[in-house]
Amino acid sequence: MNVQNFNKTIPLCLLIGTALPGIATASPELFGKANLSVASLDDDNGSSTAVTSHSSRIGVKGSIETKSSIEVSYRLVWQVDMSDDSKSSDDHLKSREQYVGLKDHWGELRIGRHDTPYKKAGKKNVEFFSDSFADWNNIITKKHDKRADSSVSYYNTVGPAKVSFMYAGGDDSTTGENAGDILSGAADMKFDDISFALAYQDIDTTGTATKVVVGYKLGDSNFGIVAENIEPEVGNNDTTNTMFSAKHKLDNYTVKFTYGVAEATTGSDDPTMTALGVDYKIDSNVTLFAYWADGADGGLAADSDLAGEATVIAAGIVAKF
Repeated sequence: MNVQNFNKTIPLCLLIGTALPGIATASPELFGKANLSVASLDDDNGSSTAVTSHSSRIGVKGSIETKSSIEVSYRLVWQVDMSDDSKSSDDHLKSREQYVGLKDHWGELRIGRHDTPYKKAGKKNVEFFSDSFADWNNIITKKHDKRADSSVSYYNTVGPAKVSFMYAGGDDSTTGENAGDILSGAADMKFDDISFALAYQDIDTTGTATKVVVGYKLGDSNFGIVAENIEPEVGNNDTTNTMFSAKHKLDNYTVKFTYGVAEATTGSDDPTMTALGVDYKIDSNVTLFAYWADGADGGLAADSDLAGEATVIAAGIVAKF
């Protein structure tokens, strides 16, 4: 995706309502998030100071009401590197979720690129350091943390559960025979102050994964725990990853803590990650943050590439529009 194509997309969305007869559409909504930090990084290879863009993004979304009961929705999001790479060829722009959906009393169907139900299940109940050096992705392998291409997803509410299912075609060429295709499903439930999520995923050529997430709200405090079991396609070395998180709100401040353990696939020590931080909310759309994160035995290596024994001290800003 290059900048020229991106610039063409928003006018295209603006024309959706007039290009199709017999429909009414609300104006597309432009939205985004800038997430930037200044950090001191230290690992087995040395130390540095880094200014990093953490999944900053921009997008457009909207819906179209038709003459029938079906509502058409669309969402197109691009990740923007605001600190390092400036050329599109250097990953300055990356495609995130991009889909069109149909919604009615029977639920919602989405087609395009989307996070798998497994990835999304229970996320907000336990991942209090998302899009940072202390993200859950840093303690797990990312084989099952997927934003799937060529996907068809279904969403509905059944009793107390929000259920979701996805099939993604993997290599959908006629010669690829759908190698790497994905089956993913999840159920998210909430009972008073307790939230519960269960998810399962099968990726051809990778293996299967099962995840359980529990969240509990006690006054101004939230606690979450996640446990996932990964079974590879080849071999018997199943692994279990676990993480505990907590946060407590004090007026405009939120104190956060997380501790995660990834079971080692070899005889080495299990990688661990510990993080402690504080957020200060200036208003509903702007938050200042600071945190300390420590990774032992590669506990910060999976996504941030900080090897061995690593430490991060970071501060930054999240601004949404």
